[in-house]
Amino acid sequence: MKISIFTPPKFSKKALDIEYLNKFTDKNWIYSSNGRASIYHILKSIDVDKILIPIYICETVLLPIKKLGVSAFFYDIDMEDLNPSLESIKKLSELYGVKVVLVSSMYGNPANLIEIEKYCKENDIYMIDDGAQSFGAKLDDRFVGTFGDAGFFSFSPGKPTAGHMGSFFWSKNSIDIARTHHFCTHYFRWLDFYINRYSIYKKYNSILRKFVNIISRALYKFVNINNDAICGFEKNILGGILFSILNNKFEFRNKYSKDFMEAFKISKTFRIIKSIRGVANNHKLVMIFFESNKADIFIKFMLENNIYSSNGYKMVSDNLQDLPNAKIINKCVVELPIEDDKEKMKFIFDKVLEFENSY
Repeated sequence: MKISIFTPPKFSKKALDIEYLNKFTDKNWIYSSNGRASIYHILKSIDVDKILIPIYICETVLLPIKKLGVSAFFYDIDMEDLNPSLESIKKLSELYGVKVVLVSSMYGNPANLIEIEKYCKENDIYMIDDGAQSFGAKLDDRFVGTFGDAGFFSFSPGKPTAGHMGSFFWSKNSIDIARTHHFCTHYFRWLDFYINRYSIYKKYNSILRKFVNIISRALYKFVNINNDAICGFEKNILGGILFSILNNKFEFRNKYSKDFMEAFKISKTFRIIKSIRGVANNHKLVMIFFESNKADIFIKFMLENNIYSSNGYKMVSDNLQDLPNAKIINKCVVELPIEDDKEKMKFIFDKVLEFENSY
Protein backbone atom coordinates (compact mmCIF):
# COMPACT_ATOMS: atom_id res chain seq x y z
CA MET A 1 0.00 0.00 0.00
CA LYS A 2 1.18 3.52 -0.78
CA ILE A 3 0.00 6.89 0.53
CA SER A 4 1.46 9.63 -1.64
CA ILE A 5 2.16 13.34 -1.20
CA PHE A 6 -0.99 15.24 -0.06
CA THR A 7 -3.26 13.93 -2.81
CA PRO A 8 -6.01 16.51 -3.54
CA PRO A 9 -9.62 15.36 -2.94
CA LYS A 10 -11.80 14.67 -5.97
CA PHE A 11 -14.17 17.38 -7.17
CA SER A 12 -16.55 18.01 -10.06
CA LYS A 13 -16.04 20.98 -12.34
CA LYS A 14 -18.58 23.73 -11.82
CA ALA A 15 -19.04 27.26 -13.16
CA LEU A 16 -17.16 29.85 -11.14
CA ASP A 17 -19.80 32.11 -9.56
CA ILE A 18 -18.01 35.13 -8.11
CA GLU A 19 -21.27 36.87 -7.27
CA TYR A 20 -22.30 33.88 -5.17
CA LEU A 21 -18.91 33.88 -3.42
CA ASN A 22 -19.20 37.63 -2.78
CA LYS A 23 -22.68 37.26 -1.33
CA PHE A 24 -21.73 34.16 0.69
CA THR A 25 -18.76 35.91 2.33
CA ASP A 26 -19.90 39.56 2.17
CA LYS A 27 -16.71 40.56 0.32
CA ASN A 28 -15.84 41.57 -3.24
CA TRP A 29 -13.21 39.09 -4.41
CA ILE A 30 -10.59 39.77 -7.08
CA TYR A 31 -8.65 37.05 -8.90
CA SER A 32 -4.86 36.84 -8.79
CA SER A 33 -2.48 34.13 -9.98
CA ASN A 34 -1.33 33.01 -6.51
CA GLY A 35 -1.17 34.04 -2.86
CA ARG A 36 2.04 35.98 -3.40
CA ALA A 37 0.35 38.09 -6.05
CA SER A 38 -2.56 38.77 -3.70
CA ILE A 39 -0.18 39.99 -1.00
CA TYR A 40 1.64 42.11 -3.57
CA HIS A 41 -1.52 43.86 -4.79
CA ILE A 42 -2.82 44.43 -1.27
CA LEU A 43 0.46 45.92 -0.02
CA LYS A 44 0.95 47.98 -3.16
CA SER A 45 -2.41 49.68 -2.54
CA ILE A 46 -1.37 51.04 0.86
CA ASP A 47 1.45 53.22 2.13
CA VAL A 48 3.61 50.68 3.97
CA ASP A 49 7.28 50.43 4.84
CA LYS A 50 7.09 47.81 7.61
CA ILE A 51 5.01 44.70 8.16
CA LEU A 52 4.62 42.08 10.88
CA ILE A 53 4.39 38.48 9.69
CA PRO A 54 4.35 35.18 11.61
CA ILE A 55 7.66 33.38 12.05
CA TYR A 56 5.99 30.10 11.10
CA ILE A 57 4.61 30.41 7.57
CA CYS A 58 5.45 29.52 3.98
CA GLU A 59 8.61 31.45 3.09
CA THR A 60 7.19 32.54 -0.29
CA VAL A 61 5.23 35.30 1.50
CA LEU A 62 8.55 37.12 1.75
CA LEU A 63 8.86 37.46 -2.05
CA PRO A 64 6.24 40.21 -2.61
CA ILE A 65 7.31 41.93 0.61
CA LYS A 66 10.92 42.13 -0.57
CA LYS A 67 9.82 43.09 -4.09
CA LEU A 68 8.04 46.15 -2.69
CA GLY A 69 10.97 47.07 -0.44
CA VAL A 70 8.98 46.54 2.76
CA SER A 71 10.83 45.60 5.95
CA ALA A 72 9.50 42.44 7.62
CA PHE A 73 9.43 41.83 11.37
CA PHE A 74 8.53 38.40 12.70
CA TYR A 75 6.15 37.66 15.56
CA ASP A 76 5.73 34.52 17.64
CA ILE A 77 3.09 31.79 17.44
CA ASP A 78 0.62 30.27 19.87
CA MET A 79 1.86 26.94 21.24
CA GLU A 80 -1.58 25.35 21.12
CA ASP A 81 -2.40 25.67 17.41
CA LEU A 82 0.68 27.34 15.83
CA ASN A 83 -1.45 30.36 14.95
CA PRO A 84 -0.44 34.00 15.55
CA SER A 85 0.26 35.06 19.13
CA LEU A 86 -1.74 38.18 19.96
CA GLU A 87 0.65 39.04 22.77
CA SER A 88 3.62 38.90 20.40
CA ILE A 89 1.78 41.07 17.85
CA LYS A 90 1.02 43.64 20.55
CA LYS A 91 4.59 43.67 21.82
CA LEU A 92 6.32 43.95 18.45
CA SER A 93 3.88 46.39 16.84
CA GLU A 94 4.51 48.78 19.74
CA LEU A 95 8.26 48.13 19.82
CA TYR A 96 8.85 48.70 16.09
CA GLY A 97 5.92 51.00 15.29
CA VAL A 98 4.54 48.61 12.68
CA LYS A 99 1.13 49.50 11.27
CA VAL A 100 0.51 46.48 9.00
CA VAL A 101 0.17 42.87 10.13
CA LEU A 102 -0.32 39.66 8.16
CA VAL A 103 -2.41 37.20 10.19
CA SER A 104 -2.39 33.58 9.02
CA SER A 105 -4.64 30.75 10.20
CA MET A 106 -2.65 27.53 10.02
CA TYR A 107 -3.68 23.99 9.11
CA GLY A 108 -7.38 24.72 8.76
CA ASN A 109 -7.72 26.11 12.30
CA PRO A 110 -8.97 29.70 12.77
CA ALA A 111 -6.51 32.04 14.44
CA ASN A 112 -7.59 34.40 17.23
CA LEU A 113 -9.01 36.64 14.52
CA ILE A 114 -11.70 38.40 16.54
CA GLU A 115 -9.30 39.63 19.24
CA ILE A 116 -6.54 40.46 16.74
CA GLU A 117 -9.02 42.38 14.57
CA LYS A 118 -10.23 44.30 17.62
CA TYR A 119 -6.67 45.19 18.64
CA CYS A 120 -5.80 46.31 15.11
CA LYS A 121 -8.87 48.53 14.86
CA GLU A 122 -8.16 50.13 18.23
CA ASN A 123 -4.55 50.83 17.28
CA ASP A 124 -4.99 51.85 13.63
CA ILE A 125 -3.15 48.77 12.35
CA TYR A 126 -3.95 47.48 8.87
CA MET A 127 -4.78 43.78 9.17
CA ILE A 128 -4.42 41.32 6.28
CA ASP A 129 -6.27 38.06 6.89
CA ASP A 130 -4.29 35.24 5.26
CA GLY A 131 -6.74 32.39 4.66
CA ALA A 132 -4.46 30.37 2.36
CA GLN A 133 -4.11 27.49 4.83
CA SER A 134 -7.64 27.56 6.22
CA PHE A 135 -10.25 28.86 3.79
CA GLY A 136 -13.55 27.17 4.57
CA ALA A 137 -12.95 27.39 8.32
CA LYS A 138 -15.20 29.78 10.25
CA LEU A 139 -15.08 31.90 13.37
CA ASP A 140 -18.14 33.71 14.72
CA ASP A 141 -19.95 32.63 11.53
CA ARG A 142 -17.38 34.48 9.40
CA PHE A 143 -15.01 32.78 6.96
CA VAL A 144 -11.28 32.81 7.61
CA GLY A 145 -9.90 35.27 5.07
CA THR A 146 -12.66 37.87 5.62
CA PHE A 147 -11.41 39.59 8.80
CA GLY A 148 -9.53 42.87 9.05
CA ASP A 149 -8.91 45.34 6.22
CA ALA A 150 -7.95 42.91 3.46
CA GLY A 151 -7.72 39.17 2.99
CA PHE A 152 -7.07 36.35 0.57
CA PHE A 153 -7.05 32.62 0.01
CA SER A 154 -5.25 30.60 -2.63
CA PHE A 155 -5.14 27.28 -4.47
CA SER A 156 -2.27 24.81 -4.45
CA PRO A 157 -1.99 21.02 -3.98
CA GLY A 158 -1.30 21.07 -0.23
CA LYS A 159 -3.98 23.56 0.79
CA PRO A 160 -7.62 23.01 1.82
CA THR A 161 -8.48 24.63 -1.51
CA ALA A 162 -6.36 22.08 -3.38
CA GLY A 163 -5.86 23.23 -6.96
CA HIS A 164 -3.16 23.98 -9.50
CA MET A 165 -2.83 27.73 -8.95
CA GLY A 166 -4.85 30.89 -8.40
CA SER A 167 -5.99 33.11 -5.56
CA PHE A 168 -8.78 35.50 -4.64
CA PHE A 169 -8.34 38.59 -2.51
CA TRP A 170 -10.35 41.55 -1.26
CA SER A 171 -9.38 44.91 0.18
CA LYS A 172 -11.08 47.98 1.59
CA ASN A 173 -8.78 49.94 -0.74
CA SER A 174 -9.46 50.44 -4.43
CA ILE A 175 -7.19 48.17 -6.51
CA ASP A 176 -6.81 48.36 -10.28
CA ILE A 177 -4.76 45.71 -12.09
CA ALA A 178 -3.49 46.05 -15.67
CA ARG A 179 -4.14 42.44 -16.63
CA THR A 180 -1.67 40.20 -18.45
CA HIS A 181 -2.23 36.77 -20.01
CA HIS A 182 0.07 33.73 -19.95
CA PHE A 183 -2.01 30.77 -21.04
CA CYS A 184 0.88 28.28 -21.29
CA THR A 185 1.99 28.91 -17.72
CA HIS A 186 -1.52 28.32 -16.39
CA TYR A 187 -2.15 25.29 -18.60
CA PHE A 188 1.10 23.51 -17.78
CA ARG A 189 0.48 24.26 -14.12
CA TRP A 190 -2.87 22.49 -14.45
CA LEU A 191 -1.34 19.55 -16.34
CA ASP A 192 1.33 19.17 -13.66
CA PHE A 193 -1.30 19.28 -10.91
CA TYR A 194 -3.57 16.82 -12.69
CA ILE A 195 -0.93 14.26 -13.66
CA ASN A 196 1.46 14.48 -10.71
CA ARG A 197 -0.90 15.19 -7.84
CA TYR A 198 -4.63 14.80 -8.58
CA SER A 199 -4.07 11.54 -10.52
CA ILE A 200 -0.90 10.43 -8.74
CA TYR A 201 -2.14 6.84 -8.43
CA LYS A 202 -2.90 6.49 -12.14
CA LYS A 203 -0.34 4.92 -14.45
CA TYR A 204 1.22 7.70 -16.49
CA ASN A 205 4.51 7.38 -18.32
CA SER A 206 7.27 8.51 -15.94
CA ILE A 207 8.98 10.52 -18.69
CA LEU A 208 5.72 12.38 -19.35
CA ARG A 209 5.30 13.11 -15.64
CA LYS A 210 8.80 14.52 -15.39
CA PHE A 211 8.58 16.51 -18.62
CA VAL A 212 5.32 18.20 -17.60
CA ASN A 213 6.71 18.97 -14.15
CA ILE A 214 9.91 20.52 -15.50
CA ILE A 215 8.07 22.74 -18.01
CA SER A 216 5.51 23.75 -15.38
CA ARG A 217 8.16 24.70 -12.82
CA ALA A 218 10.24 26.63 -15.35
CA LEU A 219 7.30 28.68 -16.62
CA TYR A 220 6.05 29.34 -13.09
CA LYS A 221 9.50 30.51 -12.02
CA PHE A 222 10.52 32.69 -14.96
CA VAL A 223 7.25 34.13 -16.31
CA ASN A 224 5.88 37.16 -14.48
CA ILE A 225 2.26 36.21 -13.77
CA ASN A 226 1.70 38.82 -11.04
CA ASN A 227 -1.03 40.62 -12.98
CA ASP A 228 -2.45 37.63 -14.84
CA ALA A 229 -6.16 37.24 -15.48
CA ILE A 230 -7.84 33.91 -14.95
CA CYS A 231 -7.86 31.68 -18.04
CA GLY A 232 -11.18 30.46 -19.42
CA PHE A 233 -10.45 26.77 -18.81
CA GLU A 234 -9.63 27.47 -15.14
CA LYS A 235 -13.02 28.91 -14.23
CA ASN A 236 -14.80 25.56 -13.99
CA ILE A 237 -11.85 24.06 -12.11
CA LEU A 238 -11.64 26.73 -9.42
CA GLY A 239 -15.43 26.96 -9.39
CA GLY A 240 -15.68 23.24 -8.63
CA ILE A 241 -13.14 23.41 -5.82
CA LEU A 242 -14.83 26.43 -4.25
CA PHE A 243 -18.26 24.81 -4.51
CA SER A 244 -16.90 21.73 -2.73
CA ILE A 245 -15.36 23.83 0.06
CA LEU A 246 -18.42 26.04 0.60
CA ASN A 247 -20.75 23.04 0.63
CA ASN A 248 -18.67 20.77 2.89
CA LYS A 249 -17.97 18.16 0.19
CA PHE A 250 -14.59 17.36 1.78
CA GLU A 251 -15.98 16.62 5.23
CA PHE A 252 -14.07 13.31 5.33
CA ARG A 253 -10.93 15.32 6.18
CA ASN A 254 -12.44 16.69 9.40
CA LYS A 255 -13.74 13.21 10.28
CA TYR A 256 -10.31 11.59 10.02
CA SER A 257 -8.75 14.54 11.88
CA LYS A 258 -11.14 14.01 14.79
CA ASP A 259 -10.56 10.24 14.72
CA PHE A 260 -6.79 10.81 14.81
CA MET A 261 -7.08 13.21 17.74
CA GLU A 262 -9.16 10.70 19.66
CA ALA A 263 -6.89 7.75 18.86
CA PHE A 264 -3.71 9.54 19.94
CA LYS A 265 -4.93 12.04 22.55
CA ILE A 266 -2.45 10.47 24.96
CA SER A 267 1.00 10.02 23.43
CA LYS A 268 4.47 9.85 24.91
CA THR A 269 6.18 11.18 21.78
CA PHE A 270 3.93 13.88 20.25
CA ARG A 271 0.82 15.99 20.58
CA ILE A 272 -1.70 16.80 17.88
CA ILE A 273 -2.43 20.28 16.60
CA LYS A 274 -6.16 20.97 16.78
CA SER A 275 -8.60 23.84 16.62
CA ILE A 276 -9.16 25.77 19.84
CA ARG A 277 -11.86 28.08 18.44
CA GLY A 278 -14.44 28.25 15.67
CA VAL A 279 -15.15 25.63 13.02
CA ALA A 280 -12.04 24.02 11.53
CA ASN A 281 -11.36 22.91 7.96
CA ASN A 282 -8.50 20.48 8.56
CA HIS A 283 -6.74 19.03 5.54
CA LYS A 284 -3.67 17.43 7.12
CA LEU A 285 -2.80 15.52 10.27
CA VAL A 286 -0.34 17.73 12.15
CA MET A 287 1.80 16.60 15.06
CA ILE A 288 4.30 18.32 17.35
CA PHE A 289 6.99 15.95 18.55
CA PHE A 290 8.48 16.57 21.97
CA GLU A 291 11.96 16.03 20.53
CA SER A 292 13.13 17.08 17.07
CA ASN A 293 15.20 13.93 16.58
CA LYS A 294 12.06 11.83 17.19
CA ALA A 295 10.31 13.82 14.45
CA ASP A 296 13.09 12.91 12.01
CA ILE A 297 12.95 9.24 13.05
CA PHE A 298 9.17 9.21 12.63
CA ILE A 299 9.32 10.71 9.12
CA LYS A 300 11.92 8.14 8.08
CA PHE A 301 9.78 5.34 9.57
CA MET A 302 6.66 6.45 7.69
CA LEU A 303 8.50 6.86 4.40
CA GLU A 304 9.93 3.37 4.78
CA ASN A 305 6.32 2.17 5.04
CA ASN A 306 5.33 4.03 1.84
CA ILE A 307 3.45 6.77 3.71
CA TYR A 308 4.33 10.32 2.71
CA SER A 309 5.36 12.42 5.68
CA SER A 310 7.16 15.74 5.96
CA ASN A 311 8.36 18.41 8.33
CA GLY A 312 6.26 21.51 8.70
CA TYR A 313 7.37 24.91 7.46
CA LYS A 314 10.87 26.16 8.00
CA MET A 315 10.98 29.24 10.20
CA VAL A 316 11.25 32.30 7.94
CA SER A 317 14.05 33.69 10.11
CA ASP A 318 16.89 32.01 11.97
CA ASN A 319 16.71 34.60 14.75
CA LEU A 320 14.34 33.10 17.32
CA GLN A 321 15.83 34.88 20.32
CA ASP A 322 12.65 36.79 21.22
CA LEU A 323 10.26 34.12 19.92
CA PRO A 324 10.20 31.47 22.67
CA ASN A 325 7.32 29.38 21.30
CA ALA A 326 8.83 29.18 17.83
CA LYS A 327 12.11 28.09 19.39
CA ILE A 328 10.37 25.21 21.22
CA ILE A 329 8.54 23.79 18.20
CA ASN A 330 11.30 24.43 15.65
CA LYS A 331 11.94 21.25 13.59
CA CYS A 332 9.36 19.35 15.67
CA VAL A 333 6.33 19.68 13.36
CA VAL A 334 5.30 16.69 11.24
CA GLU A 335 2.54 16.57 8.62
CA LEU A 336 0.67 13.50 7.39
CA PRO A 337 -1.83 13.32 4.50
CA ILE A 338 -5.56 12.72 4.73
CA GLU A 339 -7.16 10.74 1.90
CA ASP A 340 -10.75 9.75 1.22
CA ASP A 341 -9.88 6.07 1.62
CA LYS A 342 -10.84 4.12 4.75
CA GLU A 343 -8.26 1.39 4.20
CA LYS A 344 -5.40 3.83 3.65
CA MET A 345 -6.30 5.91 6.68
CA LYS A 346 -6.43 2.77 8.83
CA PHE A 347 -2.97 1.90 7.52
CA ILE A 348 -1.67 5.33 8.57
CA PHE A 349 -3.24 5.04 12.03
CA ASP A 350 -1.80 1.53 12.47
CA LYS A 351 1.70 2.66 11.53
CA VAL A 352 1.57 5.66 13.88
CA LEU A 353 0.53 3.29 16.67
CA GLU A 354 3.33 0.89 15.73
CA PHE A 355 5.81 3.75 16.00
CA GLU A 356 4.35 4.75 19.36
CA ASN A 357 4.85 1.26 20.71
CA SER A 358 8.35 0.83 19.28
CA TYR A 359 10.17 4.08 20.09
